[in-house]
Amino acid sequence: MIIPILSLLLNQGNTLLGKEAPGLIGKEWLNTEKPVKLSDRKGKVTLVYFWTFACSNCKNNMPAIKNLNEAFKKEGLETISIHTPELKEERDIANVKKAIEKNGIKYPVLIDGDYANWKAWQTNVWPCLYVLDKHNRVRGGWQGELNYNNQDGEGKMTLLIKQLLKEQ
Repeated sequence: MIIPILSLLLNQGNTLLGKEAPGLIGKEWLNTEKPVKLSDRKGKVTLVYFWTFACSNCKNNMPAIKNLNEAFKKEGLETISIHTPELKEERDIANVKKAIEKNGIKYPVLIDGDYANWKAWQTNVWPCLYVLDKHNRVRGGWQGELNYNNQDGEGKMTLLIKQLLKEQ
């Protein structure tokens, strides 16, 4: 059963829900020794987080992403973030590295300076989160701040992740 919490992705013209996730495009990765491939993550639930460091909404999501990652990592959740810059200063890798350190980001970060992933994943706002099942299908996601205006997106993502971790 798919929890129907993420119609936001479909409402914005995103047709990925229920389909296999696009691959990860790009060679510049931070916080990992080698590029991450989704095909290597089969059997794991994966959280894919699009962000950019100067975005206030992205900053507001950082604690929730960290909470989800820490709460479920031992159970098999893998987190990947994709940094897609909006502003000129966000294109500077040194600035991205500073933001990663400042925010305590420990998971892999893919640099998406040419928006290849942004386009492939049909993303149109920062921040944007996708949750993939153990077969790399997009099973949910969230656009915007998870906990804005008492929406409890973090709670909804928690329920979805728990459900996907139980599935085969």
